[in-house]
Amino acid sequence: MYGFSRGTQATLSVAQPLMGALLADSTPPPERLLLCLGAALAGYVAVFASNDLIDARLDRQRFRHLRAYSGFDIDGAGGRHPLAQGRLSPAVATTWVLGLGTIALVLAAMLSWVCAVLLAVAALLEAIYCALARVTPFKFLLTGVMVALGGCLGWFAMTPHVDRPQLWLFCVWLAAWEIGGRNIVNDWADVEEDVHLGVRTVPVVYGYRVSGLLTVGALLLAAVAGAGMVWTAFPSAGAPGVAVVLALGAYALLAPGVRLLRDPAPALAMALFNRASLYPAVTLAVITSGLLTHRLLEV
Repeated sequence: MYGFSRGTQATLSVAQPLMGALLADSTPPPERLLLCLGAALAGYVAVFASNDLIDARLDRQRFRHLRAYSGFDIDGAGGRHPLAQGRLSPAVATTWVLGLGTIALVLAAMLSWVCAVLLAVAALLEAIYCALARVTPFKFLLTGVMVALGGCLGWFAMTPHVDRPQLWLFCVWLAAWEIGGRNIVNDWADVEEDVHLGVRTVPVVYGYRVSGLLTVGALLLAAVAGAGMVWTAFPSAGAPGVAVVLALGAYALLAPGVRLLRDPAPALAMALFNRASLYPAVTLAVITSGLLTHRLLEV
């Protein structure tokens, strides 16, 4: 079940709405923050699992043409596509997705109707993304929107306001990070499999050069948006706080991105994917530590 839900990736993804909550309110009510945590965890586990549930037939074909290299894949912790391998029954898988999805939707509705709608739309975009596997490489744009909407669950759990610049910087930050740090590079590592399956991705259709430029461009946008987000949301952080976030973006995103652009090896694409997957969670930890330190100094 952990592998089916991509448990490591799902748990790390909870950092995204929690960051949204802190951006909206640096002193969020504990009960709403806990409710947000529950809705996000159930929602991400359900959505990641739904990807494997919808793609089960495609994934069965995938195992006939596995990629030539082997290396650590943070998505594969707990087992890669256990449903497609027959390690999990379709009935159990469906019950798991629907059950957790219902829990997530109920908890989100307890926060606000906007949160419930965001969760439902994100799930719908995930289904559309899966349906477009063999249709267009531009489906990567959907993942950027989907991840941004998921992160906004935390924002709207704390405030209904949409006229603050940090919200829009937050959306750009998440969308650009997802496109450059997870989606394209994950497809990059799977090119051998995708060619056999007829799956249309940016690396398959446009090659490594275009994929590399698009990846680095998105990662640069994510790093800059992250710095702007911190600057507008946490003025107490000042220039040092912005510098730390920029340095984090350079290490987790830009350095491995430029390395991949110079050497388009699938192993380097997966290395970028693994490092980038940790980026929002580490950013959240840095911001939280800064806020706690600032409050302690005030006391």
